Amino acid sequence: MATDRKELVRGLQYELIALPLLILGPVLISIGFKAIKLQNNYWWLITGIIIAITAIVLGFLGIRIILNAFFNSK
Repeated sequence: MATDRKELVRGLQYELIALPLLILGPVLISIGFKAIKLQNNYWWLITGIIIAITAIVLGFLGIRIILNAFFNSK
């Protein structure tokens, strides 16, 4: 039972893309709530929510690809 290295690298790339988005999403959401109070501007909040959802999806896809690389029986 060998590890598929190409799939493992692909999964790690997904995780490395998701990592900065996991930090950026909540920061933009908090900026968005402050912008709503001050300027009634929703763009920061919408952008932060989209980035946070993207980070979660990429994180789950990366974990799924990594697990398939380890446990896939060909």
